[in-house]
Amino acid sequence: MLAQLRNVSLSFPDKKVLEDVSLTVYPGDRISLVGENGAGKTSIFRMLKGRLAPDSGEVSLARGMRVGYLEQDFADMEEDPKRTCMEVALEPFGPLIELEKRIEILASELGEAGESERTSELLADLGEAQQRLEVSGGYEFRSKTQSTLTGLGLSEAFWGRRVSELSAGQRVRLALARLLLEDHDLILFDEPTNHLDVPAREWLEGHLAGMNAAYVVASHDRRFLDAVSRKVAHLDRGKLTLYSGDYTAFRQQLKQAEEEGWRRYEKSRKLAKKLQRQAQDYQRWSDAGERKKRGAADKGFVGHKAAKVMKRSLVARRRMEEAVENARTEKPFEKDAVKIEFGSSKGRSLMRAENLVVGYAKERPLTRELSFDLWTGDRLAVLGPNGCGKTALLRTALGEIPPLRGDVRLAPSSKVGYFDQDNRLVPPDLTALEAVLGTGRDETLVRTVMGRMGVRRETVNKKVAKLSSGERAKVLLAGLILGDNNLLVLDEPTNYLDIETQDVLLEALGDFPGGILFVSHDRYFVEELATDTLTLGLT
Repeated sequence: MLAQLRNVSLSFPDKKVLEDVSLTVYPGDRISLVGENGAGKTSIFRMLKGRLAPDSGEVSLARGMRVGYLEQDFADMEEDPKRTCMEVALEPFGPLIELEKRIEILASELGEAGESERTSELLADLGEAQQRLEVSGGYEFRSKTQSTLTGLGLSEAFWGRRVSELSAGQRVRLALARLLLEDHDLILFDEPTNHLDVPAREWLEGHLAGMNAAYVVASHDRRFLDAVSRKVAHLDRGKLTLYSGDYTAFRQQLKQAEEEGWRRYEKSRKLAKKLQRQAQDYQRWSDAGERKKRGAADKGFVGHKAAKVMKRSLVARRRMEEAVENARTEKPFEKDAVKIEFGSSKGRSLMRAENLVVGYAKERPLTRELSFDLWTGDRLAVLGPNGCGKTALLRTALGEIPPLRGDVRLAPSSKVGYFDQDNRLVPPDLTALEAVLGTGRDETLVRTVMGRMGVRRETVNKKVAKLSSGERAKVLLAGLILGDNNLLVLDEPTNYLDIETQDVLLEALGDFPGGILFVSHDRYFVEELATDTLTLGLT
């Protein structure tokens, strides 16, 4: 056993998060922790890391345990922004770097000593230091560091850059690289695929497959979870259930359990109705017996017989009522289905690009020449590695930045809804509800859609400025779904969304009658939504 939660419960002022949760992590475990946003995944990570105490229950770690933790919003490196990317990545190898320096000093002193009395002593010290370096993997750590950075999308061009010059996404990737290079017994990954393109996600999948350390990972990327999971821990309404297998196997098991739950519920409901009818019959017999008893109170044997019938009826009725109650099975949890009525817009051209080249500087184009048409009903996915110009293409199409060459035009009839990956477009001074009510839809529908998108009741009246990244994303997407748009431009819409909300979004976008131009690194989302793809490459 490496780590254990035993009968853990946790509450915050506005809600109960965990209730009697137990989880044991063994050496070699590959566990995916899944559940809706706010289900308590990050709380479990923080408890295992010792940063949060439960209200009740126990959290225990094996003696001498080394626990690594990747947080969703990593900011530790901001303390020293002057350090370079490579310096941060090499931090776990500080003792080996010091040993390298000692070897250089000894070699220099040996060269200066010539044939002196210290020569043999220096040779012995140098040999010992070199042996220690070799045993510790000292001749491999630099190449290992370089390959890890490259695999996560931080090429050699970034190695000499200061941390302060890196974007938020690049800092998260750097934090992930350093974590993978450290020596841990257990690693906790909280959304490690955020800010990773498809090649980096596939590299990480391969790297985790060869790791010795056990890990628990929370992610909303189904393909990634399938690749890295051997067990799935599912958090749902405060309870945790452990399943064997990958994420797809978990979903199949969950579906089977739900179907079996509905079968039991329907069977018990029918039985309860049958027993209820019998109980009502006994009630009528009992009432008839009571009347006979009262009418024959002074008639000797007849009154005695009526009383016995009455007694048997009452006993039978009580037994039947107990049977009815025992036959009642709790109805399986079911979310309300929401059908959004969209307008019709068939056969319209919404956007056309001709020989389009995009970028932020003429001397540094990000794309080759691009030509495409986007029509009503199209779902065009823009694919490619980080830095290839995907976001620049969307911003050029929207007129935010001018094209370097060529042309892109929106049709006069196009009404555009835009989702930016930084969620800057939600007015910060409005409440979440006010922001979505701006679509002009009925408040009941607005509240219902927000609820299906995972916006909690306690969140709808909060100022947008106070919301988390995931909450802002849900508010913005709810507004786009309900808005009067016939063209949606979406830049990484699944970032920060739990899988349940992604399913709701996919269903809504599938029903959307207009056109969609979108960027995503989520392979499942692209496979389910895209009718065509446009793949960009680094120029």
